[in-house]
Amino acid sequence: MSDTPTTLLGTSAGKDARADFIRSMRWIALAGVLMVAGALWYMSLFGPLTLHTVIATTLGVFISMLLGCGLFAAAFFSSKSGYDQNVTDATRADFNPSHLPEGLESYKRTGDFTETTIPAALRSAHNTKAGSWGLIHVAEGRLRYRVTDPNRAPLEQILTPDTPPGIVEPTILHQVEPLGPVRFHVEFWRQPSDQGVAPDGKAA
Repeated sequence: MSDTPTTLLGTSAGKDARADFIRSMRWIALAGVLMVAGALWYMSLFGPLTLHTVIATTLGVFISMLLGCGLFAAAFFSSKSGYDQNVTDATRADFNPSHLPEGLESYKRTGDFTETTIPAALRSAHNTKAGSWGLIHVAEGRLRYRVTDPNRAPLEQILTPDTPPGIVEPTILHQVEPLGPVRFHVEFWRQPSDQGVAPDGKAA
């Protein structure tokens, strides 16, 4: 077995992306040649072409074509080969907090929500403001809690009166879904010095 690590280009997706990139660059180069020919033909209509004019036009048009279209092709190659996802994964925190940070104080709570009164905003991806943490307390029934933020590892929990409350991290996208009859509320926490932080009371 080889000790050489497998790279993205060694995967099936990487090979397909590389083949597409090479094929795209060939078409771009051909288009660049045609563009140069067209530019020289157009300029010849206004008088004889000098050697310097031909060289300058050829380099300018061809290189501009390669740079402009080649960058687009490189962007598609990076995306299709998986390099973009690697960067996303590297900058994403692969954990979700299991408890509130120390030193926070409770400063506000919502009223009770039920499966019929829960605001639509809570069912879709939403977040709290910077510095505002939340605890989702389920008093009755079952509530599905999901963390959907791309900067966090995916998380799905079923909250009940017997489970710990769901932890809402500031600015992190999340959503809830009632699983039948349910009653719950959201409690907001912050640092004692964060007097200016106002939570989104409608979207926990």
